[in-house]
Amino acid sequence: MPNRLAASTSPYLLQHKDNPVDWWPWCDEAWEKALEEDRPVFLSVGYSSCHWCHVMAHESFEDEEVAEALNRSFISIKLDREERPDVDEVYMTAVQLANGHGGWPMSVFLTPGRKPVFAGTYFPKAARGQQPGFLNIVNSLARAWKDQRPEVEQAADEFATALAAALEKTLPSTTNQLDVSLLDHAVELLHQDFDEEHGGFGSRPKFPPHAALRFLLDYAQIRDALVDDGSDLSERAGHMALYTLEQIVLGGIHDHVGGGFHRYSTDESWLLPHFEKMLYDNAQLLSALRAALEASEDDRLRSLFGRAADQTAEWIARELTAADGLFMSALDADSDGREGAYYTWTMEELSNTLGHASEPFATAFRCRPEGNFNEESSGKATGENILHLSNDIGGEFGPQLRQLLEARSARARPLTDHKCVASWNGLTIGALAKMGRLDMAISCAEQWRRHIESPAGLPHMVTDGVPSGAPFLDDYAFMADGLLDLAEASRDESWAELAQRLVVSMADDLADPEGGFYFSSPLHDTPIGRSKPFMGTATPSPNGVAARVLRRTGDPDGTAVVLRAGLGWMQRVPRAAETLLHETLLFLWESDNQAYLFHLGAGARLDGVSVYLEPDDPSADPDGWYHTDLVIQIPSGHHINADEPIADWLVPTSLHIEGSFGEAAFPGAKDGVYQGVVRIPLRLRRRGPSGAFQVTVRYQVCTESECHLPSEVTLTGSLA
Repeated sequence: MPNRLAASTSPYLLQHKDNPVDWWPWCDEAWEKALEEDRPVFLSVGYSSCHWCHVMAHESFEDEEVAEALNRSFISIKLDREERPDVDEVYMTAVQLANGHGGWPMSVFLTPGRKPVFAGTYFPKAARGQQPGFLNIVNSLARAWKDQRPEVEQAADEFATALAAALEKTLPSTTNQLDVSLLDHAVELLHQDFDEEHGGFGSRPKFPPHAALRFLLDYAQIRDALVDDGSDLSERAGHMALYTLEQIVLGGIHDHVGGGFHRYSTDESWLLPHFEKMLYDNAQLLSALRAALEASEDDRLRSLFGRAADQTAEWIARELTAADGLFMSALDADSDGREGAYYTWTMEELSNTLGHASEPFATAFRCRPEGNFNEESSGKATGENILHLSNDIGGEFGPQLRQLLEARSARARPLTDHKCVASWNGLTIGALAKMGRLDMAISCAEQWRRHIESPAGLPHMVTDGVPSGAPFLDDYAFMADGLLDLAEASRDESWAELAQRLVVSMADDLADPEGGFYFSSPLHDTPIGRSKPFMGTATPSPNGVAARVLRRTGDPDGTAVVLRAGLGWMQRVPRAAETLLHETLLFLWESDNQAYLFHLGAGARLDGVSVYLEPDDPSADPDGWYHTDLVIQIPSGHHINADEPIADWLVPTSLHIEGSFGEAAFPGAKDGVYQGVVRIPLRLRRRGPSGAFQVTVRYQVCTESECHLPSEVTLTGSLA
């Protein structure tokens, strides 16, 4: 008899509707029942195309003995991580705190108050080597809840406190300056980790480094225009990006028959993938391939990347586009009871399908009679082959690949996760628009326009035409970014207006007054705490893309605030902050295209001038005075008048201090003008209990031939 999950629209939850486990979906009623019956909760989180989720389901959740143990002692909740990414993030952080790593399926045992007791990932039913058995874990935790309740609850309280701190963590920046040296350092670290033989970074497993590829490609084009110092970093960055993309396209992670790319490679050479195919991976690779086409001057690479991009777009059109034009989420890794069965070929199958052409085809695609890969779990050859190339063969075997695609269509097809997630659709709209596939991009965007302009606004996802869920930060930011790409490609400003509407809602719902954006809103009732995600994962950094859409919709100061909030991440963990670094690169490039150093302080940029306090929260000297500098940064080819200009008709630089006693020491000026970077020391003393103060500076920007109207900027600070 089906359980409660039978009423769900989630493909992942529906996979478990016939389990003997008495599953609940994530809902208030389940938590109320846990509190009412004073029972702990088992939370199982996964997604429809996850191979190891299927394995644990077969071993444990379809098992009567395991189900009886869970049903006796726990309220069991099954959650699709793609429906509630905020809940997934909270408890995945718990798994990482407990184990040092994470993954799916996620298995977390909780108090009725939603505090973690025990957190892990996949467990076999019975112990295997050093891995504990799931049934033993269930029974042990049930006994502990009954016999050691005070100790369990104390541990859960401590776990929840540590988890809340981890979710709210910020990394302090070492300086307040954002410049090309920050970007150079990130590229140097990437180069140290670069696999010169196979491309990519690090060893196995290898995920396509989406954010790094986009950052490196633009860095290679822009860096030397920002600072001309003879460095070879631009050349190295371009090589790393283009070579990595080439190896990915040639490798087994690329579906040479049907187009598109698998999730990741289990080895270092991009041969043996985990076979699920995700919309967000393919959208990001599509964008990277398009950028590489523009960056490369090598006709061979341009041909290779162009064909891969076209085939990926065709695959999305054929296999992940719903009837209404929206883009579905994923294809499963498994079919016919085996992972990868849909995609691999024996020599006999190749011969039967291709006839006399099978031998040269097999040679080109590196197939062998015994198979060209070893099974991941057993290490044994399977007799099956994953098509991959050692070098580009152009369109030489196009007819044979089409024959194999037709033959493959007769096989049991992997299941499709048909929910349409706003953030992933935004990534795809943008990628297709930049490729010139406006038909697909506009068809999808029109459907999202209908939802955005409805009274309910942008939903998190749409399943079979039904919208659901309040939007998260990535939904707002990725969709707005994709619509801006569509506006540029189609020259239809209505898409930019729709994007602006999303940006306003994003700020209203998710902005943190201290800088950056929260991932979830109060509407989500996220357990433990709300996070501000600056790091990238399988998708770009949500705050990084938020900074991008603020910049693209004409709010450079808002962009600066977000980048400043993420500066510590860029300085300390650049390998996880490539989206922020990429946006920093573009922000510096677009900021008057003049200087490569901008300070992200409390100031504003008017007429190309940056004005800020350094520091904006000075500490007191023993005599009770506070010291800070008002810094004015003037673009090349311009100057501002000094406090005593050489002519009466010129407007002098002046300042006014409110909220504290203070005085300024204007520096001397040659010919009565300030150029480059000017520092005006300020000496301040508290006048009120709050310590807050304001400095208003007035200045006039001039060139050699003319002067502009005066500008005025007000800065705020605090005397601790």
